[in-house]
Amino acid sequence: MDNNNISIKAVEAQELPFLLELSRDTFVRNYGHLNDPLYFQQYLDKAFTLPQFEAEWADPLSLFYWTMVNGEYAGYCKLMREAPARGLEEAGSQVLEIQRIYVDDRFQKLGLGKLMLQKALEIAQESNYEWIWLGVWENNHKAIAWYKSQGFEAFGEHTFWMGEDPQRDWLMKRRVMSDE
Repeated sequence: MDNNNISIKAVEAQELPFLLELSRDTFVRNYGHLNDPLYFQQYLDKAFTLPQFEAEWADPLSLFYWTMVNGEYAGYCKLMREAPARGLEEAGSQVLEIQRIYVDDRFQKLGLGKLMLQKALEIAQESNYEWIWLGVWENNHKAIAWYKSQGFEAFGEHTFWMGEDPQRDWLMKRRVMSDE
């Protein structure tokens, strides 16, 4: 990682078409072969469209950040402020959800996921949130192990609809530490 110029910056409106392309390509490469093609295509047609991305980007509670490596788009994260989860009711709206952390295959193994997680924790800290949480597909064992190594613990589950295919996501949480 030391040999690369790595930065994180907010996604701008004119970058949304490229964000959509990177997101869709990464999602297809990582999950396409693991799902029924019909249901997978249904999900892509709903979740990975420019109008959908524009609506998500325009939501004042949504935050999108690029991770750049030597000036190239290497990945991104999408965060949702004040996104309550079943099982974290005691925190009310004082939570931050990590909805996506995607890294282009060319930039794997540079620690970009950890960098984006650190960005999410900084935002949660600045907002005085108590918890940060996410949902991860039960069959994504590599991601589950990584999140556990980063201090997350399972606290529940929910149904994620891949088209008409109901799948189980594990809900994982981590307390936000303050510098006080």
